[in-house]
Amino acid sequence: MEIRALDPSDDAAVRRFHEILWRAEKEDGRPWNPMWTHDEFAAMVRKPSKERRMVSVAAHDGDEMVGAGFMMLSDLDNLDTAWTFIAVEPERRGRSIGAFVLDGIIAAAGPEGRTQLLGGAGVPFEERDSSPIVAWAVAHGFTVANTEIQRNLELPVAEELLDEIDREVREKSEGYEVRTYVGPLPDELLQSYADLGNLFMLEAPMGDIDVEAGRSTPESLREQDEVIEAMGRTRYSALALKDGVVVAHSDLGTAAGDDEAHQWGTLVHPDHRGHRLGAAVKVANLRSFQREQPSSKRIVTTNAEVNAWMVAINDRLGFAPVAVVPTFKRRL
Repeated sequence: MEIRALDPSDDAAVRRFHEILWRAEKEDGRPWNPMWTHDEFAAMVRKPSKERRMVSVAAHDGDEMVGAGFMMLSDLDNLDTAWTFIAVEPERRGRSIGAFVLDGIIAAAGPEGRTQLLGGAGVPFEERDSSPIVAWAVAHGFTVANTEIQRNLELPVAEELLDEIDREVREKSEGYEVRTYVGPLPDELLQSYADLGNLFMLEAPMGDIDVEAGRSTPESLREQDEVIEAMGRTRYSALALKDGVVVAHSDLGTAAGDDEAHQWGTLVHPDHRGHRLGAAVKVANLRSFQREQPSSKRIVTTNAEVNAWMVAINDRLGFAPVAVVPTFKRRL
């Protein structure tokens, strides 16, 4: 076998690479795993940005691609970190292909200056302590640094429930304005939205993972909007504002033709907590999404197991736990 860099201009190679990712996640008894569509993945490989770019390698046995892996990198912040994904199709496992791909990723990480590899994988609750995926990661130098839970919300959510939650939060959130947007945000909100988003990695429970604040700017957010458009995605956002400044947000996205949406993040600025703004923006965004995408079947989210506040909101809305998602860490 040999490792080769994925050529983004090679349509057949990109399609085969995506096939390996898809089959590795969806065809081994874990159909609830989220995975990009081919068009989303192809756009991500071909349109890098400062917010996020992908370095992809593939294992080849002769002319056949048999394993796939990539690093997701930011060139703005956390410059020592690479979010890593390794995929081998179910029938090819047990042949050291995954270890070979990992070696290729480690070789590529050096020139990028990345010394902290992070990755995650969803496993059934009953395999929390016995999953072969977790055993493989530990055997290859990773530790479990954090634990999240994947929860799915089946749609539609009853308007009566949304009305009930709205009534509960109205008094607490007095003095704040909640707005919803479909697509890119207006220019005048980008700076405070970036400032809030840059706190996310510090405010979200990260376990034993070393992170620093984000460094997004209005310019990098506009660049990311271009990537989202190229991927065929639509972003739905709800923002809470105080004196014209974004102090809470909830965002989700969905791909063209997909009946599943993905929660990208929800955060309330520490100075504005205690006003039920998290519930306010989640409910507002859910209303907007259901109005615009009435045929969508579910929303997928992942939260740290210890994030009791966010878990409580999601439970109230009807999100149901489907899998444990350990986050793995390896220092190079």
